[in-house]
Amino acid sequence: MLYDFLTNNEFRLQVEAIVEGFTQMQTDLNSEKRSITGHWKKREKQIQKVLLNTNHMYNSIKGIAGSAIQPIKALELPEATVEELEGDE
Repeated sequence: MLYDFLTNNEFRLQVEAIVEGFTQMQTDLNSEKRSITGHWKKREKQIQKVLLNTNHMYNSIKGIAGSAIQPIKALELPEATVEELEGDE
């Protein structure tokens, strides 16, 4: 009975339908992935642009006002440790 089921046309059609479903899901997933990746790249560029412009504005103001402006750690160069300075020699 099992042999007859596995060798008939209905079984083949069922397996083909399953494979076709998975193939279509893979195609859709790849398409979605390309689309999402494009959106991510666009957002990354927008964030980089905003951060760069913020940094420019901060440094322009700091150039005018000097030490009267409170430092913003994320926009300042990190202070080198003695070990790092000695390692550069």
